Amino acid sequence: MFANISIGQVCGFLFLFILLTSMLSQVLAGAVLDPQDVLGTMNKVAANSKKFRISVVIDLISHVSIIALAGLLFIAFSPYNRSLALLGTLWRVAEGTIIALSEASNFVIIDVSQKSASTTGAQAMALESMGRIVISMGEWGYKIGLIFLVLGSLMYAILFVTSGAVPLAIGWFGVIASILAVGGILLNLINPNLSMVSFLVMIPYEIVLGFWLLIWGGQIGQL
Repeated sequence: MFANISIGQVCGFLFLFILLTSMLSQVLAGAVLDPQDVLGTMNKVAANSKKFRISVVIDLISHVSIIALAGLLFIAFSPYNRSLALLGTLWRVAEGTIIALSEASNFVIIDVSQKSASTTGAQAMALESMGRIVISMGEWGYKIGLIFLVLGSLMYAILFVTSGAVPLAIGWFGVIASILAVGGILLNLINPNLSMVSFLVMIPYEIVLGFWLLIWGGQIGQL
């Protein structure tokens, strides 16, 4: 049954799987980790701790899948350009590792939020301060991870354009999307009040690339 599935098609599946699990995690979380409203965030997490815990587990599966995707992308595309594939893979492995570690810190938020809900006074204030630190560290880790994501994506997009491994239009879509995304993230790091909305262009790019690889990537990295 799986004999005719290529590594390229597995990569396509993982692109779509990662996006799907990430979206599902966001839906289940039911709370945005906001360092500007730590108490409100912790109350929401405590009230929905079971769903939030499930969302963290799903996100960790998603981020581990990113590391697996990075390795498979190298196997599939290194014959076209080993240097670009290696750079792209290293950036994507860094992305998956950093964001997974940041996501794991959310288990601490669950624990702190539940304890905070049943305490008052100085202990509650100490737990709120701890929550603020953990949320802020997770937020910065996530943003740094996104930088590695778009750098890795850019390396592979350049590989696609120069090698013809995928349709030229998809390759150029990736180059433009990656540049817009990294610009938005860097501006947000400089000024947190600026939106990272330009990063969202990465979503349709990875959907298009994922479906193309899944359907037409049978000749890429044949098993």
